[in-house]
Amino acid sequence: VDFYHINAVHPELAKFSRVDDHQPYQGPGQYVGFVTTPLTDSGGPGDSHHFNTFKGPYPVESNAALFFQMFPNISVTIYPHSVYTLMTFPTQHPGVTKEVLSLLMAPGAKKEEDTEEEYKEKCQKLFDFVANVNDEDVVAIENLQNGLRNARARGLHGEFLPKYDWPIHRFQNMVLQGIRGSTVNEDNMPDDWPIHRFQNMVLQGIRGSTVNEDNMPVLCGAFQRQVTDANEVGRAHAGAPVLVEASDQGAPRASGTLARERP
Repeated sequence: VDFYHINAVHPELAKFSRVDDHQPYQGPGQYVGFVTTPLTDSGGPGDSHHFNTFKGPYPVESNAALFFQMFPNISVTIYPHSVYTLMTFPTQHPGVTKEVLSLLMAPGAKKEEDTEEEYKEKCQKLFDFVANVNDEDVVAIENLQNGLRNARARGLHGEFLPKYDWPIHRFQNMVLQGIRGSTVNEDNMPDDWPIHRFQNMVLQGIRGSTVNEDNMPVLCGAFQRQVTDANEVGRAHAGAPVLVEASDQGAPRASGTLARERP
C-alpha cells in the first residue's frame, strides 16, 4: 500500500507513475487512497494515446491514476481508460495467499481507427504490464517477509517515515483496531484529509480556477506521536512474516475483462 517502493521495484511503472507525482487522496473510512497526477506517457501500454478514456471524469482526473486499498483485501487502481482490481484470499495453507487480478476496460475504450484485433492486442499488452507489476510486487514482498524474519531474529527494526509511510501506518492501524472490534482511528491520521491537494485541484477545476495552495495537508501532532510510538514499540517487537507463494496460472476471462488467479 505504499508508493515509494516504485523506483526500486517497478522500473517500467516508475516511468508511467512517477513517485514524485503521488499525492494523498484520502478521506475517512476503512481504506487507503492516493493518486498519481499527472501520469506520464512513457512509451508503454498504458499511455494515453492507446485508448479512449472514461466519460465523465473532471479534467484533472482524466490524466491521473487513483489507487484505493479497501480493508482488508481489495485494491483498486483506476487509470483514465481502465480499472484493475487485485483481491487476496487466505487459503488452507498457512503462509500462502491466493490472488485474483482482473483488468476491465472503459466502455468505448477502443479507438475508432483500431481493428478488433489491434484493440485486443493493446488490451493484452496492458494486462501483461499490470500482471508484471504484480509479479514484481510478489518478489519484493517475499523478500521483505524474509527480511522481517531475519530482523526479528536479530532484534532489528525499521523506522516509519511519515511523508511516505502514512499508507502503511493507516493500514496497520486498521488491522490493530479490527482486532479490538473497532474501525480505523481517524485521530491518528494526517490532519485535514478531506482537503488534500488533488481533491482541491478537482474542486477548483470545477470552479474554473487552479489549486488553492493554502489548503494543503499537514501532519498533525497526534499522527506524529503515533508514528513515534509505533517506531519505539516496533524496536522491541518485530512483526511475524507472512510469505506469499506465486505460480502463474493466467487466462483471459469474460468480455471486456482480463483476469488471472494465482496461488
